[in-house]
Amino acid sequence: MSKGKQVTSSAVDPAQMAMYQDLYGKAKGVAEQPFVPYTGARVAGFTPDQLRAFGATRGMFERAQEFDPMGKLSGLAEQQAPSLLGADIGAYQSPYTSQVIEQSMQDIQRQADIARGGAQARAIGAGAFGGSRSALLEGESQRPFTEAMARTSAGLREAGFGRAQRAAESDIERQMRNRGFQADLQRGLLGEQYRGLGLLGGIGGQQQMLGQRARDAAYQEFLRGTEYGPQRIGILGGGLSGMPTQSTQTSQKKTGVGDVLGTSAQLAAMYMMMQSDERLKDNIKLIGNEKGYNIYSWTWNKVAKKLGINSPTTGVLAQEVMKINPDAVSVNDNGYYMVNYGAL
Repeated sequence: MSKGKQVTSSAVDPAQMAMYQDLYGKAKGVAEQPFVPYTGARVAGFTPDQLRAFGATRGMFERAQEFDPMGKLSGLAEQQAPSLLGADIGAYQSPYTSQVIEQSMQDIQRQADIARGGAQARAIGAGAFGGSRSALLEGESQRPFTEAMARTSAGLREAGFGRAQRAAESDIERQMRNRGFQADLQRGLLGEQYRGLGLLGGIGGQQQMLGQRARDAAYQEFLRGTEYGPQRIGILGGGLSGMPTQSTQTSQKKTGVGDVLGTSAQLAAMYMMMQSDERLKDNIKLIGNEKGYNIYSWTWNKVAKKLGINSPTTGVLAQEVMKINPDAVSVNDNGYYMVNYGAL
């Protein structure tokens, strides 16, 4: 048979190959470097001043918790409001009675005694000493003072009751103001407890945030370690990307059917078994014979294309090979024959 196909050969420039090998060697050296984790501190801890502030805050909170302002407020709320009905007005009247009323009665009594002495003197001068006339004169002299004492006593007692009532009301008002003061004081203590609780909660939040940052730093280092291998592969890939271009030479070669089986054997070394079922081929044409096998050319039909078969388009027919060398033919998973060209 005649031979007439082109033969293409490729060769790499030695200088470029040397550069490629040097680049790849360096990339491999970088890729083989061991992973070195970072062991230094990556999260700043609390400062001494912050720690002292935390301790002081905790101490203030604990001291504030020793009090029970809520219980005190509840006790004040349960107390009944004082009223005049339950007040001892007499206790407020006693000082007024002793200091004002009694003193006024004593003053009137002295005036009455003076008037009585005058009446007795007039009775003696009139010769009526010891008689009914003397008693009449004495009685007449005492009547104004008796009436004055009655009016004064009544007025002073009424005034004393009013003063006592106002004094009792003032005391009740002072008691209520004192309760209000106590309530404000307890509310202030309760507010301090809440404030201390908030500050302590803030400290806990800062400590939690610091702990979380430490965990995040450790996790990031873990991720860096897991990414180390792929990064090394990337370095090697970068080295491979520097492969030099090939120089290509093409020459004309006469090729006949005698080269078909040789080429098929080379392909078999790569693919082992090749599709050669006649049922997958169209336009089958005999082009020669070699080693007792007919050599054909063809095009793949629709079934072959659905199976993803598109090359080669020259070779033998499996059905014919089965008659001569059945050991070189097998059936694949899709039910079509395959030929081991290496066994031909």
